Amino acid sequence: MTECKFSKMSALMFHVYQFENHLAHEHKMLLNEAFVLGMLGNGKTRRSTDLARELGVTFSMMSRTLSALEDAGFIERAIGKEDKREMVFTINKAGSKKLSLLNGDFDFSGFLALLA
Repeated sequence: MTECKFSKMSALMFHVYQFENHLAHEHKMLLNEAFVLGMLGNGKTRRSTDLARELGVTFSMMSRTLSALEDAGFIERAIGKEDKREMVFTINKAGSKKLSLLNGDFDFSGFLALLA
């Protein structure tokens, strides 16, 4: 009998949900917020539209996510250099510290084993 096409996806989603629950309970953070911190983790300034496209969310969802991260003190907002109507975002020291904590306080081994 062949393996169900969805069984591996189901197992992956189990680990994603576990991480999402961990974020909510331990860090009072949503999954998209953690993803955006990770996307900004290299220290480069990013446009909100690029972040939304890369994460695959609506621009309004990205706006709410960025506002939450800014309110928490993890990122900084600036006006775009080329286009003054555009907002750009950069992770700050507090955000880098939080990202480091997020990377180290959850056991990703089950998730990573499924991707191997």
